[in-house]
Amino acid sequence: MEELRRFLTELVQDSNLREAARLIGRGREAVRKFVSGETETPHDRTREAIARLYEQRYGKGPRRVKEEPLPTVTATPLKLILPRGVERATAEVRAIFDRARRGDGPAPPSTGALETWILRRVREEYAAETPYAQPRKRRPRRKKGEGEEDAEPAGE
Repeated sequence: MEELRRFLTELVQDSNLREAARLIGRGREAVRKFVSGETETPHDRTREAIARLYEQRYGKGPRRVKEEPLPTVTATPLKLILPRGVERATAEVRAIFDRARRGDGPAPPSTGALETWILRRVREEYAAETPYAQPRKRRPRRKKGEGEEDAEPAGE
């Protein structure tokens, strides 16, 4: 509390009561009473406003450093590279590996294992996808008088 009082006193000395009050969003009388010591502990919202301004001016200090998430490199999902749909993606992968096997020389020994791994990844990506439920289609509303021509008149 004393640190906030010292900070607000310096702020008032640098500018004036009215400007300090504007910066924390409170009245100048509340600022004057807190700085002079008439108010020992201001209202919670006033105390939070002073603390926010303090942090803006001086930062959060050495004990509280803002943590920022480190960017992590993630692989592009195969379903974004290959054609849409598990069947079309599987056909595309098989076509690529068939062409590689028919190439100039013998295919590397890992070709079959790589093809199997890629096909498994494609199936896993599409299996993890949860399809959204289709909205229920309503029957079109009939206007009054519509469909009554077919019905036989009552009482005859």
